[in-house]
Amino acid sequence: MLNPVISYLRKLGFLSSFYLDDFLLLGISYEESLKNVSTTVAFLEKLGFIINYKKSNLTPSQNCKYLGFIYDSTKMTLKLPEDKIKRVKQLVNLKLDQKIKIRKFAKILGVVVSCCPAVEYSWLYTKASERVKFLALEANSGSYEKSMKISRHVLEELQWWKQLNNASICHIRNSNYELEIFSDASLTGWVVSCNGYRANGHWKEKEKSNFINHLELLAAYFGLKIFAKDNRESAILLHIDNTTAISYIHRMGGIQYPKLNSLAKKIWQWCEKRKIWICATYIASRENREDDTESRRLQSNTEIEISNVIFEKIVALFGKPKIDLFASRSNAKCKRYVSWKRDPESIAIDAFTISWSDHYLYAFPPCSIILRTLQKIKTDAARGIMIVPEWPGQPWYPIFCSMLVSETFETPAKEGLVFSGPSMDLFWNKTTLVAGILSGKV
Repeated sequence: MLNPVISYLRKLGFLSSFYLDDFLLLGISYEESLKNVSTTVAFLEKLGFIINYKKSNLTPSQNCKYLGFIYDSTKMTLKLPEDKIKRVKQLVNLKLDQKIKIRKFAKILGVVVSCCPAVEYSWLYTKASERVKFLALEANSGSYEKSMKISRHVLEELQWWKQLNNASICHIRNSNYELEIFSDASLTGWVVSCNGYRANGHWKEKEKSNFINHLELLAAYFGLKIFAKDNRESAILLHIDNTTAISYIHRMGGIQYPKLNSLAKKIWQWCEKRKIWICATYIASRENREDDTESRRLQSNTEIEISNVIFEKIVALFGKPKIDLFASRSNAKCKRYVSWKRDPESIAIDAFTISWSDHYLYAFPPCSIILRTLQKIKTDAARGIMIVPEWPGQPWYPIFCSMLVSETFETPAKEGLVFSGPSMDLFWNKTTLVAGILSGKV
């Protein structure tokens, strides 16, 4: 019901986030925030909505509570309110071998998981509990009314949550990395490199029995211990040739493979002691191995291409870009392009792992990463052409408009406007697009 309301306000350039009837209004200054508040309140009341002034904070602040988290726009952090910290510490006060209903434990775990976005490294201390709950349900035919025991691994996780305090926060990060470490593994050995330096070695006999997923994750760990041992409070990007290893880093472990989870936990705890934050991205192996079945099951949802006729009109208006950030060999609009997966002619894999500041760029990103693309343009102070759907109701739309340094070019929805594969063509054929030059220096 509120989507048309939000669309109207965002089209006016007002930044906001909302969930049901809770609004978070944003601005780059006190005055802009105040204008956002007054305009939004007046518009809602004009439409017949009743504002709960007692529960609302209408004075702009750089520190506010929204949806159970405290946001600090000066330190760029999230944290938990004191009452939630107190509640969590009470809930996790369990004992070894204590019997507890699976339903009750699931509720405790649900509260714990709900806190994770605001507590750094906290996802790391949920995996053992999730696995124990899963196995307990499996052993009891899915019945939440049966009982389970608190194991040693679960108790160790709960002990970590008992240490929550007002200093427990989570930083809102950008994509600037102090180090980039490359790693690769085979069944016989490992190699790592960083800033022109290399190291390699053979596996111990007991390590050779591990699957390649484990070895790739272990090689990444070696890279950190070699090249980042003196780093503190920094962000590091890992380039890894294994999607399972990448997943276990991004998710801080997993419940399916205990051995991989144990190694991922060891890596993240090593980082936690040094206040290091790691991110992993895919890099093609030198062996360039491909599954025979890959070509038979290509996923085209991320392969979107504007028609050449429209692209030429855009270039005539805004100039010729030097690099296509989201492309493949079959649809690239520039000679130099960055692909999402391995590609024989791309200059790099994953546009978010390279600097955009030196290029006049072209970006037509999938809808799910539009906001991330805008953030990257700002972070890198980049400049270039970007195409997005004409969706004023989206949170990123006012940001897109605020970064424009040109007039926009709008192309109405029609068949043949965008090529994206059979599953998505109908969607794009009904979507109006808007293009313009954006600058991260605005």
